[in-house]
Formats: sequence, C-alpha cells, structure tokens
Amino acid sequence: MRSIITAATYLLVGCSVILILLIIFVTFKAQVFDRIPIDDDKQTETRDYPGNAEVSEVWEDMPPTSENNAATHPVPAGNSSVNAAESVEYEGILELPVNGATGYASVEMKVHNDDLSEALAVLKPGDGFMVLREYESWWQIYLKSGSGGEIIGWVRHNLCFINLPDVIPSIIYNNTNAYGSVFLANGETIPNVTGKRLYSYSGRNDGKAYNERLQKYEYIVPVLYAMAPKICAAQKYALAAGDTLVIYEGFRPYEVQQLVYTEVNRLPASQKNFGSWSQSWFIAYGKSNHQIGYAMDASLARVVETEEKVTGRYKYRQLTYFEYTMPTAIHELSVNSALYASSGSRTYSEGVRNCAPAQSLQSYCISAGLSPLASEWWHFNDEGARAGITTESSGNFAVTECFSASPSH
Repeated sequence: MRSIITAATYLLVGCSVILILLIIFVTFKAQVFDRIPIDDDKQTETRDYPGNAEVSEVWEDMPPTSENNAATHPVPAGNSSVNAAESVEYEGILELPVNGATGYASVEMKVHNDDLSEALAVLKPGDGFMVLREYESWWQIYLKSGSGGEIIGWVRHNLCFINLPDVIPSIIYNNTNAYGSVFLANGETIPNVTGKRLYSYSGRNDGKAYNERLQKYEYIVPVLYAMAPKICAAQKYALAAGDTLVIYEGFRPYEVQQLVYTEVNRLPASQKNFGSWSQSWFIAYGKSNHQIGYAMDASLARVVETEEKVTGRYKYRQLTYFEYTMPTAIHELSVNSALYASSGSRTYSEGVRNCAPAQSLQSYCISAGLSPLASEWWHFNDEGARAGITTESSGNFAVTECFSASPSH
C-alpha cells in the first residue's frame, strides 16, 4: 500500500513540474512573438509626393509612421496623457500651460544657472528650446549644447518667442507663406512671391512640422511670449460667439519681408493701387513688427464642430470650421484692404463697413488689448509686448524646429 501511495505522489509531482514548464514555455513564446513584426500586417509607408494634393491630404489624416513619431527630444516628467474622462481644463491665461512648449530666442541671450551667477550657454537669435517651467519673469528651459550635451537653465521670457499652437491649440493656423504665398498686389500676382514657398518648417507640401505635444503636423507660429495671452483672450471672445481666429502668420523672417517689398516696388505703376497710402503701409521696407515678434495676420471663421483632445492631463479643443468671406483675400496689398478710410481716420473703410465678420474680428482683437493696423484689416500688433522688451529682434534668422512635448502633470 505504501509503495502505491509513494508512486502516486511521484506521479503527481512530476505532472505538476511538467505543467509549470509548459506554462513558462507558452508565456515566453508569446512574449517573443509579440516583439517580432509580421510582414503581412506591416503598414505601408505613405509619402508626401510633391504636386499630389490628394496624397498630401491623406497623409494629414493618418498617424505618422513610427519613424516620424519617434521622440526626438526629452519630455518633462509625468507627461503621459490621461484618458478623456480624467482630463481637466487648464486654468490659466492660455489654453495649455507653457511647460513642454517650444520657445525661441528673439535676440542673443544668456542661459543662466539656478542662482543666476553663471552663464551656461549663449543662445543666438532663432535658437529653439523646450520650456520646462515658468517662475516670475523667467523660464527654465532645456536644450542640447553644440557638443551634444544637455543644458537646463534659465532665460528671461520677455525676450523669447512662444510657439502659439503649443499654448492656444484651438486656433486655426494656416501659414500660406510656408507652402504657397497668397500675396497679391491689386488682385494681381507678384513675381517671385505669389504661389511661392517663401520659407518652410519641413519638406512636406504644406510646410508643417510634426508637433509631438499635439500629436499631429502643425505650423510653427512664433510671437513674443507677452503677446500670447492677448491672442488667447481674443480667441476666447471669438469662441464665445461661435467663431475662431485663423492665424496666417506671426513671425516672418527678415529676408522674406525684404523680398516682398522689393518685388512690389518693381511692379508697374498700374498695379500699385495704394490710394492715399504709401507702399510701406502694406509691406514695410526693412524690419517690420513681424520680425520683432509683436504682430500677427489673422482672419475669422465660423466653428462647425468641436472635438476634444488631450495632452498630458489637459483637454483642449480641435475645431472644424469654414472661413468667412472678408473685404479682400488676406495679404492683398492694395487700398482695398484698408481697415480705415484713411491713415488719420477711425471710420471703417467701405469694405469693412459692408463685412460683419471683419468687424467681429476687430471687436475680438481690440477687446483683448491688440491694436489694429489702419491699412490692413487682418494685421494686429501688441504694443504692450513691444514695450516690455529691452532689445528688438532683427528677424534675420529662420525658425525651423519644433521641440514641443506634452505638458507635465
């Protein structure tokens, strides 16, 4: 009897060992095969072929390939997005917090250590970085040094640009100068300008750069940081009325400004329809407000649909829209685009008097503290932001890279 029990015991132990080994083998096999790509299920790469608008539009709606979506810059701690149910509205002067946003030096500036006793690096105009946090008049920033090292230090943010889509993502951004300029003079094309890509942020047809913070391709639209809250306030006024701003341009490189001025200046007299205004009212010679960073060109659209998105722990809105018909096409350089009847008048021009959306655009922006340009219904300045800078940007540089990441918790 004892031998029978002993044999049964050995048999039971042996079966248990075999079962355990079988479980381990199956688990290991599953983990290994989970890591092996299967060719049959591999997604075909979609490329943005020049001149093929249909392909470009398809790419826009598709997630980037794993290569394009790979993180290229470090992300602040705690950046992983929560689900929509757990997300919250950001309570601040912008739609999203500044941490994780891309900033740019507008002038040469020092990056200081924590006690401000030492310069860790010197930024040149146009150099980009990631903002880690804000403290009073300072930003703590992250950047890579020329030797490949990492630098975390402090800069004065009054001399910095902020990338608007990172902090006001509900606005529609359509930087036509980054893919096909719509500048016209008296309704006619301008040689070497109209339809040309005057600058760009990528090799894509639309010129957009991939923004990891927003998980999509978007334009880089820099303005002085002090201007951003006023633009956000104007957007809030617009959204409350069922409208949205459509920003066509913030910062514009100096060489582009000069190109447009020079080509307009070469036009025949018959195409220079400036009325009582001079050419410089429509395209300034030399440095303009766009290069300094306190100007934006904007139109207005009606909101059709709102979709909720999440980055970090914060929710924000992404809009579907249709753009209103305005007094003229944007960047039409002629008297027809004038906001006021004359430079010394505050009476709307006939075109603006007959266009309710143009008047609404003025109302939203002026109520937010922005100043309109008398000669262009689309142009707004922030005189307060300009007053807060000690050194004006020359604008003689290009901004090409986005360093944005999700805001931390």
